[in-house]
Amino acid sequence: MRTVLCAMLCLLPLPVFVRCQTAPEPKAVFEAASIKLDPKADGSDSEDTPGLLRAQMTLKGYLAYAYAVKDFQVMGGPAWVDREHYDITAKLERVDPQRPGGSQIREALQTLLAERFQLSVHHELKEVGGFALMADKGGFKLTPVADAGNHATSSRGAISRQLTATQVEMGRVAAFLARETGRPVEDQTHIPGVFTFTLEWARDDPKDSNSEQPELPSLFKALQEKLGLRLESRRILVDLLIVDKAERPSNN
Repeated sequence: MRTVLCAMLCLLPLPVFVRCQTAPEPKAVFEAASIKLDPKADGSDSEDTPGLLRAQMTLKGYLAYAYAVKDFQVMGGPAWVDREHYDITAKLERVDPQRPGGSQIREALQTLLAERFQLSVHHELKEVGGFALMADKGGFKLTPVADAGNHATSSRGAISRQLTATQVEMGRVAAFLARETGRPVEDQTHIPGVFTFTLEWARDDPKDSNSEQPELPSLFKALQEKLGLRLESRRILVDLLIVDKAERPSNN
């Protein structure tokens, strides 16, 4: 009887869940892409159009965008990776309406950089110098506001800098400070709620050294005096993106 039962089971069709498995989502790729060195560029720029990448950045900038990390997390590679600017225009072969557009662009950009820059990278956890965002000993100076969902930050200025924050939590302030200082910043304030404020400070390294420095405090002093916050030096474990190999692409 046991032998007959085994034989009958072997004749049964595969389980439904095996036959109904869906194919994996196709990987996002660019149908066409142009990469050109721009020797006159001195900054970064990008255009946010669904399915289209049009930007002017260094390879380091493109890597930070493609892998959703900050500039200071990209390390290694030849010196030109953080010096030469490239104009890239690329269009997705197919836009999946079920996926965020940014994630598709990033996925396709990873492949494009690997192919055209002969790029190879790897991730590595490492302790680096950074900051902890802390409440100052003199007391936190902001009052929470109602959270209406209008969370936003904007900054401007080259010599003097201004941050306008609307209904932001301390974690988002820490993320902004990481971009501004070029180092990782951990939120260690333990302060709940959202806050609206404007902060102004003077850059330590203005682009135009002949311009008069405005009468503004440094970023560290402005945080302390205006917001009741401080940045304390710390060693922070960071996920780094290490460039193992990169070659200049041909213009096309």
